[in-house]
Amino acid sequence: MLNNKQQSARPKLVQAASLTLTQYATTLATLFFLSACSPASEGVTAAETAAPGTASLSVELVAVEQKTMPVKLAVNGSLAAWQEAIIGSQLSGVRIDSLRVEVGDTVKKGQTLAVFDQETVKADLAQARAGVAEAQALYDQANLNAAMIRNITDQGAVSAQERNQTIAAEKSAQARLMSAKALQTQQEIRLRNTTVTALDDGVISSRSATLGAVPNPGQELFRLVRQQRLEWQAEVTDSELGRIKEGMLVTVFNGSQAFKGNVRTISPLINAQSRSGMVYVDVANAYAKGLKPGMYLRGEFDLGEQVATVIPQTSVIERDGFTYAFTLDEKTSQVQRIKLQVNKAQGDYIEVLDGLKPGQKVVKSGVAFLAHGDFVKVVQ
Repeated sequence: MLNNKQQSARPKLVQAASLTLTQYATTLATLFFLSACSPASEGVTAAETAAPGTASLSVELVAVEQKTMPVKLAVNGSLAAWQEAIIGSQLSGVRIDSLRVEVGDTVKKGQTLAVFDQETVKADLAQARAGVAEAQALYDQANLNAAMIRNITDQGAVSAQERNQTIAAEKSAQARLMSAKALQTQQEIRLRNTTVTALDDGVISSRSATLGAVPNPGQELFRLVRQQRLEWQAEVTDSELGRIKEGMLVTVFNGSQAFKGNVRTISPLINAQSRSGMVYVDVANAYAKGLKPGMYLRGEFDLGEQVATVIPQTSVIERDGFTYAFTLDEKTSQVQRIKLQVNKAQGDYIEVLDGLKPGQKVVKSGVAFLAHGDFVKVVQ
């Protein structure tokens, strides 16, 4: 049996025990909240939290090297015909009677492209030939008369005036004969011009001739890419133009295909607005390889070779517009991020202009998973 004093103390003990359990639960909740907000919830592993300085990644190192690298100058440009021949009409008032070629056809020099109506021209030629025959007869008669007058002049049988008139008639008949022959030649040329032929070997790039049309003299009928020869016209900045020489090897790219060419000539002028000049590059057998005028292609000029400081492309990473690589502090086993100035990549390597020296070692690959100060383990 509990006395009155003990009975009065019992509610106080129960109340104290209840308060202790509440405080304990609150403490556990606080610890759970703090653990949820700890660095482990932000991507840091528990092992890293528990053991700072532990290597999180294994890396392989590679030495910065000096290699003989080809020097390339990459620019863009358009393909165009080396030369185009414009084939036009030389007749007036004659219709086109037939067309023999289409755009894209390969033709040989002298091949017939179109034929004009020949009936009218043949009739004009026949008339011209008749005129020549008539003029020839008149000249022959005048020549006989003049010869007779010359024979009897010395005998005093004719007056000087009559003699002069006869000789003048001979000369006039001779002039009319020459004029008639010239007209005949003109009609013969017109007849030849009724057949339009190719001026050179090549490819028909355009055709404006229409069957039945009566074109004006000089009007374009066909356009011909001479000898199927195309050239790549590259726009090169004035600062780089001095590095390019005639005959230099050039590689032109159409997607994954590469075509070889050589610098034919360099423009003597610089565009005042773009500050660039044109370089004309012959591309061998361009048509046969599927290239077409008007294509906009990338090309590279072969400027020779130079010794360059290089590292593998897998050793660099771009962040915030800058290029970095990672070196290793061997004392602490921590990586150090180094900002680099680099040139364009060549094959598997990239040229380093500033930031590293030959002989230094950088992380070979996996740099996207590294941050400045990370602990790493080096493997061979």
